[in-house]
Amino acid sequence: MKKDWLEPINSYVKIELRGDDLEGLINGCLAGGIAIWNIERTGESSVSACLYTRNIKEVRLLLKETKCKFRLLEKNGLPFWAARMWKRNGLLLGLAGFFVVLFLLSNMVWNINVTGANPKTEYQLLKAAKELGIKKGKFIFLLPNVRQLQQRLTNAMDNVTWIGVSLNGTTYNFQVVEKEIPKRKEASSPKHLVAKKDAVIYDMFVEKGQPVVSPHQFVYKGSLLVSGYIGKEGKTKLVPAKGVVWGETWYTTSVTIPLKTDFQTFTGNMITQHKINLFGLKIPIWGWKDGEYKAQEVSENETPLRFWKWTLPVSYIKKEIRETDGVQRVYSESEAIRAGKSMAKKEVRKLLSHDAKIKGEKILRQSVSNGKVNLSMHYQVIENIASEQPILIQQGD
Repeated sequence: MKKDWLEPINSYVKIELRGDDLEGLINGCLAGGIAIWNIERTGESSVSACLYTRNIKEVRLLLKETKCKFRLLEKNGLPFWAARMWKRNGLLLGLAGFFVVLFLLSNMVWNINVTGANPKTEYQLLKAAKELGIKKGKFIFLLPNVRQLQQRLTNAMDNVTWIGVSLNGTTYNFQVVEKEIPKRKEASSPKHLVAKKDAVIYDMFVEKGQPVVSPHQFVYKGSLLVSGYIGKEGKTKLVPAKGVVWGETWYTTSVTIPLKTDFQTFTGNMITQHKINLFGLKIPIWGWKDGEYKAQEVSENETPLRFWKWTLPVSYIKKEIRETDGVQRVYSESEAIRAGKSMAKKEVRKLLSHDAKIKGEKILRQSVSNGKVNLSMHYQVIENIASEQPILIQQGD
């Protein structure tokens, strides 16, 4: 009888049969449906053959009937192989441990490189990255993906224009483009200070030059504030005028505040799912609920797994399902006016330098239409209105 296709999995033995009625023994096996194969004559009254260990009891009965004997030659099949390997379990466990450790080390952060940043910016970047979990020894598949890291770090750093993030093996590379803040050069050529906008002079402090205006005086844009000519008439000389001239200026801005606004907020309920993507088949390993929320926001982060220098066709997926709740904010007319004034003030602040001060504010126009409050605001601002204007020197001066 021929062996079946499960031979490598099922345990079988190779035996030597001896006796005068070997033909009767073999015919009895065939008649009883006992698988026996690779029958080879080894002598005048002996043959070798293979049979499954599950049929040994039945073969023993036939051996008694035919008065034949057998001798075990080989043990084969997966169970025997596993048993032999189990005897060497120390070696197997050590080998398995080695591959597990190598796999884990291949998916850890080992290096972080920063290019294009000065030491101060580099320190700030590494500190911000550490707060996001980017540090040596962390598992890469548990960290935010490259796109999320790039967005969060760029938003966290005020002194950079752009941060490029790339992951090469176990190394994170950060490429930084810093904001170029031009250094103010010390004025050396003769200059006047002129008004950069219409204003009423509030106060002034002159380091160099001759003041030509005084407090409470109205000036137009381009008016001379501090002259670069100093000295008495006939004995004047040119200097780079330097100082601060505070002027009262005016800004207007308009805002619209809806009385009713619908927006989404997170309730705090969240389900996290962990999956392994194996050749496109997503296998759940933790978190099997899908979250039957009426309204929800889903974010999914997939990280390829590595083994040494190779990227495996396996990836780790972390899926977060957050419940959202629709909220309607309703303002009364007075509340909408307060919110509009606060918004308008923030908009004006964006136009001012850090040392400017808002002196006063008032509502120019106010109306309610189509469920919205419309405001037009007027602001009095104290700010430095001086700007430098080079003095053109003609030959002979």
